[in-house]
Amino acid sequence: MVLEQLHSFGIDLPRHPADMQDEWSLPFMRWVVAETTSGMEAAIGGEDPPGVILSTHRDIVCDPALYNLARVEAGLDTTHIVLGTNLAEIPWVKEVMQLNKALFIDRSATGRAALEQQISLSNRIAEVVADGGKVWIAQSPGRTKNGVDKTHPAILRMLALAHGGEKEGADVLSGMVRAVAIRYDVNPCDARVVAERIRGEKLPEDDVVSMLEGLRGWKGKVRLAESTPFHFPGMVGKEGWSEAAGTVNRAMSNLPVRGAWADAAEEELRTGNGLEDSALSERVQHIGTKVSGMLPGTDPADIKECALEFYREEV
Repeated sequence: MVLEQLHSFGIDLPRHPADMQDEWSLPFMRWVVAETTSGMEAAIGGEDPPGVILSTHRDIVCDPALYNLARVEAGLDTTHIVLGTNLAEIPWVKEVMQLNKALFIDRSATGRAALEQQISLSNRIAEVVADGGKVWIAQSPGRTKNGVDKTHPAILRMLALAHGGEKEGADVLSGMVRAVAIRYDVNPCDARVVAERIRGEKLPEDDVVSMLEGLRGWKGKVRLAESTPFHFPGMVGKEGWSEAAGTVNRAMSNLPVRGAWADAAEEELRTGNGLEDSALSERVQHIGTKVSGMLPGTDPADIKECALEFYREEV
């Protein structure tokens, strides 16, 4: 089924790939860059120690897939990817993702089951890193919907469980964690994300539709850059995790990547003078039309504000 769909796009891949990433995933992502972007600029390379890459999160599939493609083009190996089990409810999809080095977490788990799962994932990530590998994980559960990129301290606490956890503090992660910021001039899923934010809940079909829209939709220029590894000296106790998250956020905001509409969106939100950028104005109108079709009766002013917040890039 996948091969037939890709064939309709003009992509013919091996029916029985010996290496899923080399023969399927990377060629497909090169097609994504060639056909759905105006180019990708990536500031990565150089030293690449084993560790965890904390990433901004705007697209379910493309964030880690494009980062891994950029790594390969820079002569580096691909990372493992931490994904929610909601993206792998179909058995063959889960198998394909596992062949692409995915690690899964059930974000709906609660109580003791959630803790045991976090301990298991933390240990698995630690094993990958100890073996010289790298692991991509989003800085917070779910995609950013309001343009504010903030690292959830619980992600750092989870990563540290395999290294002594709360008792040792964030310093146990020193040298192991770095950040990557991924920016799209245009996000194909913008209207769907705005509708989800206004509605206050995600529809059952949103994940699958978002995966397809994100891969096939126009993105404009894609930019990404990564930081050097962080050090968290003296960051202990509950406050230490928030302090460590703040360190990541500040570094992420200083990376040399920014979407084409980020400044104009912020200016419009602050002063009402940002929509002189006609391309952003047209996109906001496009989002308004689509969201109004999904959620009839929604105040256009609310849609506009959410659309602008989606395209700003703040911490």
